[in-house]
Amino acid sequence: MKLFVLIFFFFAVQTFSMSDSLTAKGRSTGDSLVAVDSLKIKSTTVVDSAAVDSLAMQAVKDTIIPLTFSAELPFSSIIGHEEIRRMNLRYAGDLFSLVPVSYKRSLGFSGLPEEMNFYGAGFGNVSYFENGILLNDRTRNVYDLNLYQTEDVDSIELVPSPRAFLHGVKNNLAAVNFITKDFIAMPPYTRLKYIESPFGEGYVDAQFNSLFSKKYLFSFDVSNRKMDQGFYNSDFSLWQAKVKLKYLYSNSLNFFLNYNFVKMDIGLNGGINYDSLATIITSPEKYLYDILTSPVVIRERYQKVKQHNFSARMLAHLYEESTSELSFYYRFNLDEYRQNEFGKQSNLPVFISDRKTKVLGGIISHQTNYSIFNLSLKGNYEHLDYFERFTGKEIINNQFAVDGILASDIGNKNLIPSVFGKIILSKETKYYGTGADVSFLLSENSSLYSGISYFEKVKDDDSILFTSQTIFAAELGYKRTAKNSCITFNLFYNKSGYGNTPITNPTSTGFYPLYSFLPDEETYGAGLTFNYTYWKIHALTNSTFSSKKIGSSNKPYLPNITLNWKVEYRDTLFNSSLRLRTGFEAKYSGRQAHAQYDFYETQVFYNTTKPLVPAWFTLDFYLSGEIQKSAVVYFSWENLFGNNYYVTPYFPMPWRGIRFGISWEFSN
Repeated sequence: MKLFVLIFFFFAVQTFSMSDSLTAKGRSTGDSLVAVDSLKIKSTTVVDSAAVDSLAMQAVKDTIIPLTFSAELPFSSIIGHEEIRRMNLRYAGDLFSLVPVSYKRSLGFSGLPEEMNFYGAGFGNVSYFENGILLNDRTRNVYDLNLYQTEDVDSIELVPSPRAFLHGVKNNLAAVNFITKDFIAMPPYTRLKYIESPFGEGYVDAQFNSLFSKKYLFSFDVSNRKMDQGFYNSDFSLWQAKVKLKYLYSNSLNFFLNYNFVKMDIGLNGGINYDSLATIITSPEKYLYDILTSPVVIRERYQKVKQHNFSARMLAHLYEESTSELSFYYRFNLDEYRQNEFGKQSNLPVFISDRKTKVLGGIISHQTNYSIFNLSLKGNYEHLDYFERFTGKEIINNQFAVDGILASDIGNKNLIPSVFGKIILSKETKYYGTGADVSFLLSENSSLYSGISYFEKVKDDDSILFTSQTIFAAELGYKRTAKNSCITFNLFYNKSGYGNTPITNPTSTGFYPLYSFLPDEETYGAGLTFNYTYWKIHALTNSTFSSKKIGSSNKPYLPNITLNWKVEYRDTLFNSSLRLRTGFEAKYSGRQAHAQYDFYETQVFYNTTKPLVPAWFTLDFYLSGEIQKSAVVYFSWENLFGNNYYVTPYFPMPWRGIRFGISWEFSN
């Protein structure tokens, strides 16, 4: 951490000789989470309209204005740029705290691959994208959100569940799209961010953006996140770097080149060994949080991840009322998994595995308007080359997916019905999906959304649990905005059918109820987001209600209720020099089934013979202040009551501690 401090203060001192902050910055979408009826989506280049106007006014006649690609996706949930800037984040999973129908299965220790759930769907059922390119591991159909570089995010979109299957070469029940920053920096622009937390946890990030000429834009971002060892074998280190180059060939044609590097090292101790504690003391719960004496499950296990990701995109307006995109990408991933590598832990088998994945793909999409109709077509091809050292398993596969959406604008966007479908060809097997939805404008400030879909899920190449699956998804949403309030309400239902597929994992492990076939799974629930403003007091409420049982055990897969409340004071002080946001955040989660992680397969299993995980509640104090539109100071006092609790047995959650940091923007 001393190194971080020295680096930070070195750069901070340099800023005193710099000029004022930029006049053209990233797109701002307001101070709070909103649900919208249209958005910049999957294949979008998001550009700040104010920045574009500024560029146009200052430019010579042949200056090119960047293209944008906008499509109508009704009732998606959006986390805006301003909200993201003000978050005191640890990693990308924290971004979804105010998204309805979401739940994070926390593991306490930084860097571990925590499961995010949307619409009751977790590992193996959520697609993550960056500007429309799939981030998921292709063989396991999962993505570790720790690996995503959050400082490049402009906004985030959660697609309604009936449309989620349309995106990518995997048919999943939920889809999340990270939309990266793409603003125009007239002078060279630099941004530094530093955050420090208890137990040796720290984060530092540096960005640089420049408009090299009238047509070339360049940006660079490097970050490091680390955690010193507290509990044995809990240390963590993550390096990330991203380089982007944009070429504005003309007003109708833009080119993009991106490269992203990731290197992560993490200890996988499996949490606290509760059974070992129970054999020597009568109240093991009291000692789960003792760093010095609590034994961990596995002392000799770790994982290393290395990624190289390239992409090249072309965005074009071929003719009026149309937008087309062509993308090529290459993704390389190496997972090095080591367990008891040198035989030091006598009761643990030696397990050494290297998994190397190479993906080469391309996407072509076209959107056009004709009269009252809007047609969107997309094709996605991928070649997968996978090799696993431990088992010698090799997978070579080609996948091709085609999807389309036909929407009709009836009555000046008062009523927009849509039909959509998709087909995937994988290993000479065809997978189909179809659906329909309608967006209805009830009044100037209220709208209604309803949609259904039915699709066949592509079998994961490395799956051990099923050979076929079909999913039915339905959602009903309502949104109303007023001068001082905004309310969004979602009802959802989905059903997964496995076609009487035998369980290949032995039932004697206790992870499953005693039945011979996987049963159909039904999930239904509701999400409520309510924002209210009185004077300078802002209240934000995000609540999720869900019901999903594990087989015949009747135990909840997820908590029946999760609540997230914020009450904060917002004001502009000192002649508009300080924009202040400060308040309290309360979180509550009900009881849920006893879950256990498999870090090698990145899966969660459930033990129905053990007691439910207790409900928990925490209260945090936070403050963020933006100084002269160039620096943001972060401060949070987490878990004010010092509650000892866990979400996943037995990974103790952080207790009372202070987290602080600063983000500084300046032009060179």
